[in-house]
Amino acid sequence: MRAALVAVAASLVLQSCATPATTSMPSPTVAATATDLAPTIDPATPRPTLVPTATPFVPCPSPQRLVGDVSVAPLCVPGANVLTENGIEHSDLRALHDQVVEDIAAVQREFDWTPARPPTIEVFATTASYRTGLVHEFGYSGATAAFVAENSVAFFEPELRTILVNWEAVRERRPIAAIRHELTHLVTLEACAPHCDLVPAWLNEGQARLAEATIPGAEWRLVRIRYEAASMVTTNTLMPLSALLSQGQWNAITSWGGYYKYQEAARATELLRADIGGTQPIARLYERLRRGEDVARAYASLTGQTFESFVLRLAFRFTDTVPPGPAIVTMPGPQADHGIGYLLYGFAPEEKVTLRVTGRRSDETEEITVSPQGAHFSEIPSMYPSGTYVIAAASGGTIRATARVDKRGGRPFVG
Repeated sequence: MRAALVAVAASLVLQSCATPATTSMPSPTVAATATDLAPTIDPATPRPTLVPTATPFVPCPSPQRLVGDVSVAPLCVPGANVLTENGIEHSDLRALHDQVVEDIAAVQREFDWTPARPPTIEVFATTASYRTGLVHEFGYSGATAAFVAENSVAFFEPELRTILVNWEAVRERRPIAAIRHELTHLVTLEACAPHCDLVPAWLNEGQARLAEATIPGAEWRLVRIRYEAASMVTTNTLMPLSALLSQGQWNAITSWGGYYKYQEAARATELLRADIGGTQPIARLYERLRRGEDVARAYASLTGQTFESFVLRLAFRFTDTVPPGPAIVTMPGPQADHGIGYLLYGFAPEEKVTLRVTGRRSDETEEITVSPQGAHFSEIPSMYPSGTYVIAAASGGTIRATARVDKRGGRPFVG
């Protein structure tokens, strides 16, 4: 989420965050867009994409410094200025190093764009130190920093071209996705200039959410985007893209809608990319935006179809490749280990469901209420024993959907 800035809490201008994907009730979203910042950005000049060379991870010998009372030290990452709080484990630093290298290369390929200067990424070990960073690096008040720290896992400040990350909030989800989300916003701000006003909020935010889901090993995120967008159609909760054009419109959608707007926007962006085609569809789109074409004109030029036809067919395309619900789809777990993720979708809005998960050594029942969009995500954790599990969802005494999954040592084999 990101860019322009909205007044939140202590009347500060805030921008965006990547929210944890497994919370049962999404946190309020805080977001902003590039459009209002366009006057502060110099007109863009295309530059050849420079893909950072992956180098073996080694601790950086550079000196430490203080951010408030938090000690941080540089992490030697090609293509970025990365600072990490002392106390983050060596194995985590290695994972962070490798992910940032991969993220920078991927985002630059996506836009065929190299930032004018290396992005700054500061990674704090805990929520408390992340809050400190928001105060001392971004100049936010204590109250605003507390609000942002509670409702985000990473944050991009456009004026400073700096990303702060709460490692405590993201470290368990592998591969790490929040940094690529924010880097996508950062590169967007350059790639769209001098016509950032032509970038609709749904494309800006949808591209960043989709970037999270296209990281190798993050396929479960893409499954959720596709199936939750389809569930929105089933429950008649899909939002028209015309209601997601400005950042003000986007920011006004909170609670459950504040989560699902990202899924819808990401799925629409995925289909837009597919229609444009080629190896770098987003780069081709932004090249036309820089010339002053809006998305509708650029889409028509690149695809030979009208943008109106794209919008009119979205609901059909969202459901066309997804089996009708109510149903349950299983996927590799978000922990990048031996867990199983599963998603109920296509149920009635806020339907009360008895969820039963049965394995050879376990039998657990839980009463849940699906979202207003008819979906609910949960997991069979890695610690659970291997074997076959049956997931059943019932309401009113009737089984509404079932799924069977074999939990083995690696990725699950779905039977």
